[in-house]
Amino acid sequence: MSSTEHTELMSTESFKTKVKNGIKDYFSVDAWKDRFPITRWLPQYKASKGLSDVIAGLTVGLTVIPQGLAYASIAKLPLVYGLYSAFMGSFVYLFLGMSKDITVGPTAIMSLLVGQYGKPIDEYGEVHDPTYAILLAFFCGIFQILMGMTRLGFVTNYISAVVISAFTSVSAINIGFGQIKNLLGIRFQSETFVMDFYHLFKHIKETKWPDLVLGISSILFLALMRFGKNKSQVRLDKIGKAGPTRVKAPWKALWILGTARNAVLVVIAAGIMFIVEMNGSIGQITLTGNVTSGLPPFRPPNLGAENILKHLNIGLVIIPLIGFLENIAIAKGFARQNGYKVESNQELIALGACNLANSFVSAYPTTGSFSRSAINSQSGVRTPAGGVVTGAIVLLALQFLTPAFRYIPKASLAAVILYSVIFMVDYEIVSQLWKLKKIDLLPLCAVFFPSLVLGIEYGTIIGISVDILLLLYPIAKPGYHVEKNGFVILKLKRGIRFPAVDLIQTILDEKSLMTKNPTSVIVDFTHVSSIDFSVVEGIKDTCNSFKKRGLKVAFVNVLAKVRFVLDHGNIDNLFMYDSIEEAIQDLKEGNDGQQTDGYSKLDDNRKENSSKTGSLRKIKSASLKKDKEIEKEKLVADDIIDSSYTMDSSV
Repeated sequence: MSSTEHTELMSTESFKTKVKNGIKDYFSVDAWKDRFPITRWLPQYKASKGLSDVIAGLTVGLTVIPQGLAYASIAKLPLVYGLYSAFMGSFVYLFLGMSKDITVGPTAIMSLLVGQYGKPIDEYGEVHDPTYAILLAFFCGIFQILMGMTRLGFVTNYISAVVISAFTSVSAINIGFGQIKNLLGIRFQSETFVMDFYHLFKHIKETKWPDLVLGISSILFLALMRFGKNKSQVRLDKIGKAGPTRVKAPWKALWILGTARNAVLVVIAAGIMFIVEMNGSIGQITLTGNVTSGLPPFRPPNLGAENILKHLNIGLVIIPLIGFLENIAIAKGFARQNGYKVESNQELIALGACNLANSFVSAYPTTGSFSRSAINSQSGVRTPAGGVVTGAIVLLALQFLTPAFRYIPKASLAAVILYSVIFMVDYEIVSQLWKLKKIDLLPLCAVFFPSLVLGIEYGTIIGISVDILLLLYPIAKPGYHVEKNGFVILKLKRGIRFPAVDLIQTILDEKSLMTKNPTSVIVDFTHVSSIDFSVVEGIKDTCNSFKKRGLKVAFVNVLAKVRFVLDHGNIDNLFMYDSIEEAIQDLKEGNDGQQTDGYSKLDDNRKENSSKTGSLRKIKSASLKKDKEIEKEKLVADDIIDSSYTMDSSV
């Protein structure tokens, strides 16, 4: 059996083994436990864990209610839809989620993206038809589940940290600047940051001073409460868990109040407005107005709505991808911090199931919230069951507290949003990139500035496109080094794919074929771990061009699986050698017209073998035994270099 036939047989057997093992693993008990992570932690659930989950769930619940109301305004929906989006995800994630810290619900960034799509139903464009936001949650869920089932979670790996940082920062600026009008008590319609900036100064004279005073007071209150929370955290860390309860109690109470500062602010502001209304002066401050009471109906989204594609547009792709990216970044961050693991595709399925279920309770797309997840973790949550308590708090608020929400001032909700997003702006990354790698400032700017002018969705697409081009550039322009030692020696510094074919042909033409004294060339394939069909075709054309001039193209240090592809490429005039020195020696003999008997016999052997494989190879070797030893060494090197190339490409 020839080496080629042996390789083909081994490849077939390896494929069958992989398929068999893959089917076995898919239906294994462990695999199904991974698909329903609740089956892993529920059997070990204890009362002590339950108490920790209840405390964490209550704390997060007090945070999500004011945030949900505030984020609904960013999504350009009636405020109650923020609460509709805050409970179902917690229940679904309980069964499918792998992170104990994640809390799924409305977030500032997802709300901003949802607000970019839909059908306005008021003259200012501040409120959209909820039908399309609900449909967006439905399609978002389907998209994410399909991606998870087909194991496409790796797609988000191609969105770099630079693009994510730029996206987060520009989103925070858009959200914050868009809330200034509510802080000032003025109204106007706008779609982008530039238009916000223009209309803000155009309508600045319409500022309502009571709204402005209340808004600034709310921001100062939140800053004071945050300072108190941080101070209490430092004191609690110094006291330690073993410290006396009477010493820890006041600091713990201050920490809880600081953590729930948004809820405290909303309660105080609504209480003041209630008292003001009793005195007949409520008209001076802008309130949120009536909020629909009761639980949302459980029904499927309206798939018969008009012009779904027109109103949702590119959001059908952008929102599920960004939602998953935000969720997995948070989940992996807390997993590393707290010593457990999460799997990207399972998280994708879990998030998709949350959004799909959300669409049946009139919710818009949601994802993991960093701020609430941080509170959840700091509150000592032990399992995803903490989300059940959070969801229950939201349901109770919907059922019994919605009449009181009408007294919440818009300026106070704007303060909640402004103070939340201000910490999302990553201004330090600019100086870091300037010091480390200036070229990475290009995708950052490609996201940032177009987002301010054209909108977040278009800026994100432009930034990701620029980032991918930077990633592909080294593949199209691989590093190389050219030497001349009687012949032209081309040393490639990385693997090659089809975009690099034209470059390699140009180099060989300029350095040898098109010169006054053309010579044969040697191409060093040491760092080439794999090639594709286009590369093979390019090599075939190059070899033919050199053959017409009576010259040769010699390939050296060719790895086993690359050699296998070349053997099956039907390339005439193909020469492969084990080293540069061997190639130089043989090319010199060939150029002088002096072929030794040994070379002729080896050539005859190669021709005989090529009749079985359909390709012609001419390789000079000391002995068959040496060939086999070298082949074994190259198989090992193949695996090592292939792994290195994969890591290099991913970076």
